[in-house]
Amino acid sequence: MEIRGTSRLMKLMMRLFKKSMIEQIRKGGKSSVENMILLHFTGRKTGTHYEVPVMKQNVDGRTAVFTEARWRVNFRGGADIEVTDNGVRTRMRAELDDDPDSMAEGTAELLNRVGVKGARKLGIVINVDRMPTHEELADAARRRNQAVIYLTPL
Repeated sequence: MEIRGTSRLMKLMMRLFKKSMIEQIRKGGKSSVENMILLHFTGRKTGTHYEVPVMKQNVDGRTAVFTEARWRVNFRGGADIEVTDNGVRTRMRAELDDDPDSMAEGTAELLNRVGVKGARKLGIVINVDRMPTHEELADAARRRNQAVIYLTPL
């Protein structure tokens, strides 16, 4: 059994259409990027300004971003950032949760909502026709350094 994070197709789409997606998210309105948001933040060590398009999810009534990207460590211990959602820029608190068991619980909640067949819509690749176990999801999160970032309005 294999569970992968962001699919190769999703990564390719992000690279090819990043500028277009950023503009659509900034503009807002009905579009193909309605589940996408922009994270605006400054790197803790480098001071580099980032503007990252990501897919938002709802986990236990909280806005969440699942990622394996290295920039996620900027949110360890929490950080105040700005988020653009549907054309509206808002200040939020970003908290990194990189515990594999916690990641497994959040992923399971999403998979229960969309089903194994709908996992690709979330950018998750599962190569079996059954719901993965908690242990399989936690192991995948551990192997791929996956984490979830929870966003809370300030």
